[in-house]
Amino acid sequence: MSQPSSSPLADAERRHAQAREWIAWLASGAADETGLGEFERWLDVPGHRHAFERERQVWRSLGLRPGHERSAATMRPRRHRASRRWRPALAAAAVLVLAVASPEAWLRLRADHRSAQAAETVALPDGSRVVLDADSAIAVRYDRNQRRIELLRGRAWFEVAADPARRFAVAAGDGVVEDISTAFAVADEDGRIETAVSQGRVRVAAADGGWTYLDAGQRAAYGEDGRVVRLGDVSADGVGGWRQSELLLENASVDAAVRQLARYRAGPILIRGDLAALPKVSAALRIGRPEQALDALAASAGLSVTRLPFGVAIVQPAAATR
Repeated sequence: MSQPSSSPLADAERRHAQAREWIAWLASGAADETGLGEFERWLDVPGHRHAFERERQVWRSLGLRPGHERSAATMRPRRHRASRRWRPALAAAAVLVLAVASPEAWLRLRADHRSAQAAETVALPDGSRVVLDADSAIAVRYDRNQRRIELLRGRAWFEVAADPARRFAVAAGDGVVEDISTAFAVADEDGRIETAVSQGRVRVAAADGGWTYLDAGQRAAYGEDGRVVRLGDVSADGVGGWRQSELLLENASVDAAVRQLARYRAGPILIRGDLAALPKVSAALRIGRPEQALDALAASAGLSVTRLPFGVAIVQPAAATR
């Protein structure tokens, strides 16, 4: 009797080797329409998508960050088994290239959930609920010992299901926000991490060490200096107001307000001129209608808005257009 040409184990190994090569190719920046079509057809084969997701999780766990310069092969995957000794180098090179050359692709590879120009609700495996603000992303790290979320971009509001055996923690920047049976929001604003509590209690720690405890309506922030700083209290009902399509601005700089609104538009906002001299603004903007919200902000902050094709908006001080 003739022996089978391959075993299930060999088939599985081949699928995973091909998945690693596809990830390297996607990371190389050489992706084209022909290759992407071939990649989609490869994913449609039974067992391939599962292998790709498993390898994606492994590569994401490498934890490499932008700031390196490397190169990777730009050829599409070949249909043969990869040499074992090259796999770690291939993985490292591709991840580094992805982080440097294509931050958006790097984010997609790491993220389990992402949002576009609107808030999105995510149900977590333990029954907890997350609402992602627009242009936000998280990675989910659950195991038998911990429930850990990584805030990769933007901001998120968490409603945590009770689990006495496993604390719920959100890693953001160089610190962590840990739940003590509560609902709370965490935001990453250009590396400055802010948290506010809707109900219950959380504790916050940054690189400098030590816990800061927050109750409903209380806020704190930390940044690169590694220190947690208490902020002014707010209404607990107003925490994560963007969940109801409302952006609350309290004594915010005009530049920061424009950048926050930008995440809700499909097209980019380009800032021309210096907005720093304009008075700070306090307003409630309906972000479900971002164009009207931008016009309302412009009217109250002394801005002019010029709209161009493809959704581009140019914002500048109104005085500069006179």
